[in-house]
Amino acid sequence: MRLRFRLRLRLRLRLAEAFAFVLMFMVSLNLSAQLMIFQDEEDIITPSFRYDILKLNKIRAITIQYEYKPDGAAITDDGIVKYYRFDSLCRLVESYFTVKETRDTWDTIRSIYFYDEFGHLIIKRTNEGNFYDTWYYRWYGDGKMKKRAHVHEVPIVMTNSFDFRIGTQTVLSADSFAYTSYPKQLQRFGFNEENKIYEKTISYFDDKQRLSSRNFKYAVGWLYSQVDLKYDSISRIKEYTYTGNLNGDVHHSVKIVYNVYGGIDTEKLFESDKQTDNIEYMYDATTGLITNQLDRNFPKAVINIARFTYEYR
Repeated sequence: MRLRFRLRLRLRLRLAEAFAFVLMFMVSLNLSAQLMIFQDEEDIITPSFRYDILKLNKIRAITIQYEYKPDGAAITDDGIVKYYRFDSLCRLVESYFTVKETRDTWDTIRSIYFYDEFGHLIIKRTNEGNFYDTWYYRWYGDGKMKKRAHVHEVPIVMTNSFDFRIGTQTVLSADSFAYTSYPKQLQRFGFNEENKIYEKTISYFDDKQRLSSRNFKYAVGWLYSQVDLKYDSISRIKEYTYTGNLNGDVHHSVKIVYNVYGGIDTEKLFESDKQTDNIEYMYDATTGLITNQLDRNFPKAVINIARFTYEYR
């Protein structure tokens, strides 16, 4: 029974990661902008930021306001916001986003991030209302993940988000990882609490050491996920595709069109062979930072609008 619970829990985590990865198709941005083009499903912090760009522009915080415009109707603002705050070293230390629960009620999901002296993320604590989920991480010297634990916590007292005093903890999962490296391949083995392999991830690299594909699968069963990347003649990502069966058979792909300045002009999203979205970006002429994102969703006949604002140091 306990083993089945752990497997179901890990499956839910992988489903959440896969869903987050698909959502990240919507925010793959300009090479000169603040987010990475390829939003890696293996990244702990999402979206994947270009921290060098944040530092160059002395960005303290980013706020993204979401609106939508159905065909034949006016623009609607439901109060959906995402917020990211960075410390003096341009590391993400706080994020939150609002969720509309009903017509007149909203909730906020907030995360706080803590780092070790080497800049590795060691704690991510997320709360929605009075519920706290915390992820703890440990790292090898080369920056690869060594251990990961997912814990449900109840505080004794908390005067603010950074003064969290643990009352009780319930460990939901505790995993460790080992790696085998080859010239064009990196294998990662995931071990459960009983020190048994339950997952395996293989990353493949081309002759230029660029990531070409990554495959994840459970040791038992037929569940898997995979991402494949293609590059143009000057090593820019021109397409990437996500496939898997963690939540039914899926086949999502993104094709990228660059503008004359080398930034992304549009992204074309496909479900199998059918285009579902066409995303256009607008940038600040001076900083190259994103000002607006316009996502034309064809099946829903709506344009989703994201407006970016910045706080500077």
